Amino acid sequence: MLGQTVKTDVIDHRKKADYIYINDPQFQLLYEKKRAYDQERSTKQKLSWFPSFLKFWRSLEQSYSWQLIAMAQTGDRNDRLKAVQLLAKLKSMKDWDYQHVAQMCDARTAVGLARTEGIDLRFFLKPPYWHLSPTKEALMGNMYSLLHSLNDVKKHPCITFFLTKAFPKIQYRHIVFDIDLATTEVPQARIRKDDILPLSIESLLHHSSIEDNAKDIVSLGGLPLIVNLCRHFEDDTDVTIKLVNLLANISVQDGMLHHFFVTGCIGLLAQWKQHPDIRLSVPATRALANLDMDDTPEIKFSSHLHLLHPTMRHVDLPKLDVVFIHGLLGGVFFTWRQRGHEHTSPSILQKSSSSKGGRDIGCNISDERMKEYLGDVTEFKQDEWDMLGSDFEVVLSDCPENANVEGKGPYSYSGCHPSVRQSLEDRKTFSMCWPHDWLPQDCHHLRIIGVNYDSNLSMWTNICPVESITRNLEYRSKELMKKLTQAGLGSRPIVWVAHSMGGLLVKSMLTKASKDGDEQMRGLCDNTKAVVFYSVPHRGSPLVYLTQVAQLLWWPSVEVRELRENYPALLCLHTEFLNLVEKANIEVISFAETKPTHISSLHLQLKFVPTESANPGVGEFFEIPQDHFHICKPNSRQSFLYQKLLHLIQKYLPADE
Repeated sequence: MLGQTVKTDVIDHRKKADYIYINDPQFQLLYEKKRAYDQERSTKQKLSWFPSFLKFWRSLEQSYSWQLIAMAQTGDRNDRLKAVQLLAKLKSMKDWDYQHVAQMCDARTAVGLARTEGIDLRFFLKPPYWHLSPTKEALMGNMYSLLHSLNDVKKHPCITFFLTKAFPKIQYRHIVFDIDLATTEVPQARIRKDDILPLSIESLLHHSSIEDNAKDIVSLGGLPLIVNLCRHFEDDTDVTIKLVNLLANISVQDGMLHHFFVTGCIGLLAQWKQHPDIRLSVPATRALANLDMDDTPEIKFSSHLHLLHPTMRHVDLPKLDVVFIHGLLGGVFFTWRQRGHEHTSPSILQKSSSSKGGRDIGCNISDERMKEYLGDVTEFKQDEWDMLGSDFEVVLSDCPENANVEGKGPYSYSGCHPSVRQSLEDRKTFSMCWPHDWLPQDCHHLRIIGVNYDSNLSMWTNICPVESITRNLEYRSKELMKKLTQAGLGSRPIVWVAHSMGGLLVKSMLTKASKDGDEQMRGLCDNTKAVVFYSVPHRGSPLVYLTQVAQLLWWPSVEVRELRENYPALLCLHTEFLNLVEKANIEVISFAETKPTHISSLHLQLKFVPTESANPGVGEFFEIPQDHFHICKPNSRQSFLYQKLLHLIQKYLPADE
């Protein structure tokens, strides 16, 4: 009834506004200050829990790392590998967290972390006495005691010889020993005091590469001394290279993991493995691979073998092995380095009176594309020659000057003229070892091994009278076969790449393996798909035929004397190899030098391997305008030398499933 007489909507509070408008500026200012205060207070209340949450999160991460360590130490092989991989990904821990994890790690976990890409070095403890710095005199005394004890355990002329020269007041004044057919009295000249320690390390390194002498170094307490030497010479790269190679030789022996772990060597190896100098990183990689009991414990990389790739633990197994073997006076980090810029530009040579502006393309070439390629090169040289004048000619350093009937591509223009059109990237990033730097980028699932052995032109540069007897082709090939099979070679397809005398070693190993009754040895031959030769003297070299005056000053070594031209043993080996190539269907590609090599010590120029000797008479054959030492050094990834090898490797690399 009331609703009929009174308007009830005026008392409905739901339709009333619950605020009023104040237009006074002072009230507006107070309102803004109050609002800002409330927002600040609200923000502080929201953030008040963050430190507690952060602490809680760190405790969870710490608990997580402990669980991973427990799994890495007690789980099965797959669990251990996965746990190490996850542990290495922890990036937000504090320094003391890393140290705590490092203290909890066992030896196998530490090696696994060291072999993980981009590992934080805070995961590793410093060697126990790294903070101490023994004096040079103390180190010299300890080194003498170690060398003397090693010589007592197993007499070796090299150590006796060195002790006599380095420590004449302690040892007798001189010693007489035989070097091959010559008898030489060691001079009484003393070694400078500053050179004693570096030369002692070199003597120890040499001793560790012979038989199982490395095991004696550890049993006599040599590892703590080596760690002290690493501390003393940490700023001397050349000495450190010898020390890391010494540790790599020791790592081959069984039961070395615990010794490396307790002396702090694993942390040192992890640090060297990340070093930009490949002479440090590659031997450190070899040592860690030998110590890794969870990855491939049955595989060992002995002295003279370098694992160039893979440098980390990999889930996928390699599908192809590529083995590089250098020649005389070579080495993994010399023979297989990128050619320097001083040898990159086209060579401008004064023409002889018998030279012609263009070069006649061999009529025996059957491949039309190769004929076209050589024609383009000749035309290019002719144009450059016309621009220079009739007294000069242009030589393209990486382009073949000639090829045989079987010679084929690649034929890309950038590949045909790499000296002129070389990639800017390759110029900026010079490679100290192109198999290590380039091949993994262009081919996946490879394992790349570099063979490193000592060789000399002269017997007088040989420091070991015992090894001078064993430096013949027969002995070297047998020893290398044992080391390569120990590294697991022969279980998958193989491509061999050899320079100079290295090619003779490859042929000797393959012919021996083909007749060996051991299945693992036969695998070296049965799984060989291809061989690449760079200036290999299949029929000998004129290197041994020097003048009588030169031979009085420079007595050819065992290796050189075996390279006599038309030497019956070489010809017999080559005949066996040709028969094996035909029987086993092995592909062969060969490159020959066309320039003489300058021997600065003798002030003479010599063509080490004539074209006739470098041509094996089978497979593709190319003549390259380079000397003996530069024919195996491509100037870029676009060069014919590299592209030819790359296409060959890709041909025999099994396809991904």
